[in-house]
Amino acid sequence: MVIIDNLYKWSRIPLKNYVVHYIGLTEELDPIVHYIDNTGEGLIRDELDKLLSKCMVAGSIIMESDKHIIAIVDHFRCYPIFYTHLEGFIISNSARKLCNLMGDKKRIKWNRDSLKEVEMSGYVTGSDTLIHGLKQFQSGECLVVNKKSNSIDIRRYYRYTPKPICSKSDDEWIKELDVIMNRVTKRMIDRANNGPIRIALSAGLDSRILICKLHEFEYKNLESFSYGPKGSWEAKGAKRVAKRLSIPWKLITLSRKEAHNIFWGSERKKYFNFLDGLSSLSFSQEFFAFSKIKSNQLIPDDSIIINGQSGDFISGGHVPESLLMKGANIETLLNLIIKKHYSLQKDLLTEERLDFIKEKILGLMGISDINNELTSEDLITLYEQWECEERQVKWVINCQRAQDFFGYDWQMPLWDIELAKFYSKVPIHLKINQNLYKLWLKKWNYKGLFVDFKPTVWKWPGYSIIIVFMAKPIGFFFGGKVKKSWYELFHYWGHDRDYYAPYSYYYYFKVRKAIRNYVPLNIKTWIKENKNLLKP
Repeated sequence: MVIIDNLYKWSRIPLKNYVVHYIGLTEELDPIVHYIDNTGEGLIRDELDKLLSKCMVAGSIIMESDKHIIAIVDHFRCYPIFYTHLEGFIISNSARKLCNLMGDKKRIKWNRDSLKEVEMSGYVTGSDTLIHGLKQFQSGECLVVNKKSNSIDIRRYYRYTPKPICSKSDDEWIKELDVIMNRVTKRMIDRANNGPIRIALSAGLDSRILICKLHEFEYKNLESFSYGPKGSWEAKGAKRVAKRLSIPWKLITLSRKEAHNIFWGSERKKYFNFLDGLSSLSFSQEFFAFSKIKSNQLIPDDSIIINGQSGDFISGGHVPESLLMKGANIETLLNLIIKKHYSLQKDLLTEERLDFIKEKILGLMGISDINNELTSEDLITLYEQWECEERQVKWVINCQRAQDFFGYDWQMPLWDIELAKFYSKVPIHLKINQNLYKLWLKKWNYKGLFVDFKPTVWKWPGYSIIIVFMAKPIGFFFGGKVKKSWYELFHYWGHDRDYYAPYSYYYYFKVRKAIRNYVPLNIKTWIKENKNLLKP
């Protein structure tokens, strides 16, 4: 059975054999849909996989006939799909819809292990969710249900699996990246179809590249915006970029009172329910920003929102150099993942939880023996694949739900599948520290915005800069540990002050040593709001 929640604005079309439910469908997906419709029972797995591997667009499809249910997510699962076997096979674009249909609520149980993951990282890994028996599609997955035999075939047609090629010179790699970035830009423009593009511009490299590419290709219907606290140094850098390109720019800011009221309003709770898929939350910056954008009509409703998210990952910015060191092994890899991705709440890093997390990571990587000897290249491949399929897909891409929630279309051009496949072949020495990325930018250096242009990306904003000046003598007289504690005390009023604003300083002060940032506070709020979810 197929259940579609109209809240997520999927579309529906009838074909001769199938009813097709979809989101993000363009002409790029037409060959897939029509192949399935025309082939029927003779569906050939290899042929379908070939078609799927050529698809460049973000989107998901659920197709149903009298004989089959076929569901597909794109390479990076930009639009989630969920399913359950508890009451017969049911598939949906809504985890909460499925949860409500899974039968007697007394039989529905929290997956406590998954809850541990959410508390520590913000998301559930693999195909699990927070509910026993409720599953989520993983990136690059395709599912085929044969209603007659009641069989289910679920498979990955794509996984991001870096396999470096070392037969090309650095110059050849630079030239190839340049060609691909031009194709990425053209696809971005073609999909916009002369409509309004609004770029979420930061002072970092990724969004700067995209706005420069659109400017280079002379796209006319283009403006930019930034969001953050008043006095944000990153916003100042973004403004300089926009000014040099003569592209309109605006800053979206909130007062602490506005942030507090928006967060505790009914809309935010609806948003959390909209985005969570009973498996993942995300940062709240996008919700704050687009809430104000929408309520004040700061961006046209038909705009396509473009950002540079995940460009740093795909270009190698997250590759841990420690995996290149002599003696690096699987234990090194596990510790790196846990330190970076499971440390939202430090007090939860108990021995029992660590054992569970390590076991699950190894299972997802397909490693049965922790003593296997792996090369540095193997370890880096495993790290990048894990981060791509888990954090990037389930956390970073999930940030786009804010645009969906407020009715905006969006693109993430640096997640273009051609670009991803390209970077999967780049040798390690060119991925470490984004070396290839930077070599290309040095050569291109559009409008002088990449070589000598060095905006301040992060600095204490506005009046909070006084905390820095006071920290210097404190560090001089009392040492580095006391200086660090000083910063910790006042982080509440720093760069993320809008996102801490929903919570009192007294509350922050009590928990500050146990949390990495404001996200654990949001997770605690979500758990409290959903504690009665499963009660009859």
